[in-house]
Amino acid sequence: MRKTLLTFLISISIISCKQNKRNTKIEDIPTEPIDIKASIIIPMSENEIGKIKNVNLGCGYNYAFEENNLEISLPNTREVDIINKILSYSGIPSNFEIYKANIQNAVATIIENQRYILYDERLFDYTDRSTKSRWSSISILAHEIGHHLSGHTLSSSSDQLKAELEADKFSGFVLYKMGASLEDASKAIDLLGTLSDTETHPSKRKRIQAIKKGWNEANKQRYEAALPPPPNDDDKEFHAFNSPMLIDEEHIEYAKEIGSDVYTNYGFLYGIITDVEKDFGSFRIRIIRMENTDDYWRDITGEEWDVVMDRIEFLDNNKMCHACAFNFKALMIPGRRLKFSMVEAYPGAGTSMNGVWFLTYAERLNGNVL
Repeated sequence: MRKTLLTFLISISIISCKQNKRNTKIEDIPTEPIDIKASIIIPMSENEIGKIKNVNLGCGYNYAFEENNLEISLPNTREVDIINKILSYSGIPSNFEIYKANIQNAVATIIENQRYILYDERLFDYTDRSTKSRWSSISILAHEIGHHLSGHTLSSSSDQLKAELEADKFSGFVLYKMGASLEDASKAIDLLGTLSDTETHPSKRKRIQAIKKGWNEANKQRYEAALPPPPNDDDKEFHAFNSPMLIDEEHIEYAKEIGSDVYTNYGFLYGIITDVEKDFGSFRIRIIRMENTDDYWRDITGEEWDVVMDRIEFLDNNKMCHACAFNFKALMIPGRRLKFSMVEAYPGAGTSMNGVWFLTYAERLNGNVL
């Protein structure tokens, strides 16, 4: 037989992100935890309404929130999916209970060691419509999860303004990983935030800066994660290898005949070599930045590309000297920071070489310089 409502009677201590009021007198501060009876009636179907009574609701998105008698209902599938997605990018299991409530806010709290997030779907609809971005409601949920993961719902002794900025930073960090631009990650707080600090929340300028900090840290990880360190040979001399050394002479001559400058008009890329074939026939490189490539390239920063060698041996119908050939193989090892150029196929190859990128320039960069 289907249960209608699941009811818990819980004795808990008040836990909140909210600070003590400024006018509180020392003699009014209790020396022992305040125990209250909190009752939670959890809805079991879409048509049922649950209730939360006598609970300080913890960390609100844009203002401190406290309610003695609150109705809750089962969440929408979208918000549940978003929370699971956020947690998947955070590397932790989905252990949050989420419910809708008429609160014009979003709130993170803990009851009986269980994490809860309450939200008002009208707030989400309003922010998404006003900012014309679905990321706005996602950033609010990410902020509340940030409160939980930072431990803000475990104690009332934390600095509230600092706690809000930490949750904002987490929001920016995880939204980058989910694919949001910095502008999209900041739209909700730009809409809902205050121009100056309040007792419990920083100004939206400070909060946008915290979001930006988290977003930039995630962006930086894209370049640094799982990349090999630079080789320890910065004192070694390396040649700068140009297209006559790397490309078959016949290809270069044919390009000249048809008026193509693909082997001489370099647009430079900067990257880190992640893998090299044993025969040095190709290598893989993570693109870190681009220079003078607007007319030829889309933005490929952060991507890994496979690059093929056309000619790298001595007396191989190119202008590679004997010593240069040995020097080139010492250059091309994982972890090398490289300034380079490449071209798709070569003139006259037709479509048979589409998607094959040939190295036309290579220059060693010292250490971590990019």
